Amino acid sequence: MLIGLITTIVLSIAFIFTIQQRYLTEKKRELYRQANTIAISLVTTGYFSDEHNRSYLMTVQASVRGRGMIVDRNGSILFDSNHLDEGKSLVNPEVLSALRGKSSYSFLEDMNIGVVTVPIVDVDYRTVLGAVVISDSFNDISYSIKYLWNIALFFIVGLTVIIFMLSYYLSGSFNKPFRQLLDHINRITEGHIEEKVQIKGNTEIEEITTAFNNMFDRIEAIESHRQEFVANVSHELKTPMSSIKVLAESLIHQPDSPIEIYQEFLYDINQEVDRETKIINDLLTLVTLDKKDNSLRIKEVDVNQLIVDVMKRLKPLADLKNIQMLFESYRNVQAEIDATKMELAITNLIENAIKYNKEYGYINVVLDTDFKNFFIKIKDTGEGISKEHIDQVFRRFYRVDKTRSRDTGGTGLGLSIVQKTIYMHQGSIKCKSEIGQWTEFIMTIPMKHIKRNYEEE
Repeated sequence: MLIGLITTIVLSIAFIFTIQQRYLTEKKRELYRQANTIAISLVTTGYFSDEHNRSYLMTVQASVRGRGMIVDRNGSILFDSNHLDEGKSLVNPEVLSALRGKSSYSFLEDMNIGVVTVPIVDVDYRTVLGAVVISDSFNDISYSIKYLWNIALFFIVGLTVIIFMLSYYLSGSFNKPFRQLLDHINRITEGHIEEKVQIKGNTEIEEITTAFNNMFDRIEAIESHRQEFVANVSHELKTPMSSIKVLAESLIHQPDSPIEIYQEFLYDINQEVDRETKIINDLLTLVTLDKKDNSLRIKEVDVNQLIVDVMKRLKPLADLKNIQMLFESYRNVQAEIDATKMELAITNLIENAIKYNKEYGYINVVLDTDFKNFFIKIKDTGEGISKEHIDQVFRRFYRVDKTRSRDTGGTGLGLSIVQKTIYMHQGSIKCKSEIGQWTEFIMTIPMKHIKRNYEEE
């Protein structure tokens, strides 16, 4: 409202002052035109050559709106259209300047009168015969400007009322959706999380509403995953303990059982303890990776040798299922990575490829680079993953086949650890699969680490 009013007032003032200056300029030009016309006519009619030729004076009196005077070269007033000062002397700076051949204009502010004084020059433009003094009131201009000011004031007052009403209406209309959005946020804060924000308005409001609903859907999904994660953690930790308790109670209630039974049960108890330990270790690894202050210990690493070391360490596990592992390296890759975390990620992927592979299958590990990123592809000949499960495999405790995963000793945390590690290196990981034929994980990792505030070992 203020911007509109200030703009209107400034434009009104500028417009009125422009009109006023235009009126004054035109009035001044009119006075000069009248004075010059009279001066030329006085010479051409022979006014100064024949003192008795005064017929033109009536024309002068009729043509001048205000007051017109004719002054001779001595400063005496020969003619006054008001017949007040004829025969008197008129000596002022303007008349003296005119008698020297210069025209002048003056404004009598207290009387609101403009005065023009021009010289009367003979036909050869050499001799100044006298001067013509024309004066006229500027009251008509003042009245016109005052009238314009009244119109402007009326316009400004009317516009103020209109702008105030429009501003009040528009601001209310504009703020209403925001107030509704705030009310929804407050209700959600109070616990009404099932509500969705449905606000109609301009495009920006609808975009904000859509973004808020999307954000809240994301938060709900995160909360759902958190609850699922807590439930899975409780279940995974409870299952080995339940098995241990059942085995221990069986031994307690069968004190006379043969030694072979004791050994078998103790072996199963040991297996469950190992399984519990692995779950706890994986959880601790994830907690460590999730910490905001967890920094990578970056150094330049020979990625080729890193992969060779991992495959050599896992070869005995592959030999148990007669799985052949093949490593293809197209280039020597020297990259800035955290060797410990990257080794853990590659180990998890190859170990999964072994566990879920077919007997007498093979695993193909490929390393390549485009000198900006390096790529690691791990492909196995397992039973594959269906399309509806591919997008979920990186979720914590998610298993495609829960029964089969328990047989292989999986915790459902390995791929989450891998994904988190790759993301910490500003990389990406994708999964491709064909049911009953193969599964492939593709990692893309920058050669140069972008974040430089790391700890050198």
